[in-house]
Amino acid sequence: TLWSPDRVLFPGSRVHWYLDDTIFSVTWKEVHNSCSFSFSEIKIAHPSQFKRYFADNTFSSPIQYPPTDMAYSVNAVTALSGDFYKNRTFGTVVYQRQLYRMEGQYLDVCYVDTKGDLNFVHRGELATEEETRHYVEDNDILFSLCFGPILIENGEVVVPDNYLIGEINDIYARCGICQLGDCHYLLVTSNSEEPYGNYLTVRDFAQVLHSLGVQKAYTLDGGQTAAMYADGQLINAVEFGHQRNVSDIIYFVTAYPEENVG
Repeated sequence: TLWSPDRVLFPGSRVHWYLDDTIFSVTWKEVHNSCSFSFSEIKIAHPSQFKRYFADNTFSSPIQYPPTDMAYSVNAVTALSGDFYKNRTFGTVVYQRQLYRMEGQYLDVCYVDTKGDLNFVHRGELATEEETRHYVEDNDILFSLCFGPILIENGEVVVPDNYLIGEINDIYARCGICQLGDCHYLLVTSNSEEPYGNYLTVRDFAQVLHSLGVQKAYTLDGGQTAAMYADGQLINAVEFGHQRNVSDIIYFVTAYPEENVG
C-alpha cells in the first residue's frame, strides 16, 4: 500500500479507515508543496464495488446535491466528487453501460471497465458515435469520467500545455483518481488549508502524484467541486468553506449489502 504509519500527516489531522473481508479503505492528509493533500487509498475484492452515481440516479437530473449527501445516500465507504458532467454540454458520458452523450474532440476520457481498470482515451481518438459505441462494447465499459486531462500514463506525466477546461495552468483546488493495481485505487484532492495556503496547477498536482510512484492518474473537476468523503464525513477543506451542489460522484462500497458504514 501507499499508506504507511510512517507517513507524515497534516498537523492535527487524523486517519480514517474501514476494513471488512471485501474492502480496505484508509484516508489521511499530508502536506506537499505547501498545499494540503487528502488521500483515500482503497483495495476492493471485486470490481463491482467501484461505482459511479448520478444525482437522483438519472442522467441530466435538474437537481444536484452536495457530494457528501450523495455518498451517504448510497452508503459509500469512501467517495469523491466526479466530473460534474451536467456543468457542460460536451464530453462523452457513459453510465450503467449506456452512452448518453458523445463528444470526443475536446476532452480526455477515462473509461472504467468491468475489471475496474481505468482506460484512457485521448481527446480526438474517438471521433464518431459509432466508434465510441464500439469501444464501449468491445472493452466492456461500465461508465466514463470526462473531465481531464490525463495526468499520468504508463508512469509518465502527460499533462498537456493547454486544455479546454479546468484552468490547468492556474492555481486551484485539484481532484483526481489514480489506479495503483488490480482493484486498487487512490483518490486525491489538494486544497489550501491553513497554515498551508498554496494551490497548484494541474502539472504540479501531477508531479506530486508521480513522486509517490503513481503509474496511472486522471483529473476530475477541481475548484469548489473537489470533495472527498470517508467515515461518514467530509475530509478535505473545500473552497469557500462549503460544498458545491454537483451532478455526480464516484464511490466504493462493501460487498456486504446490509453493512451500514455511513
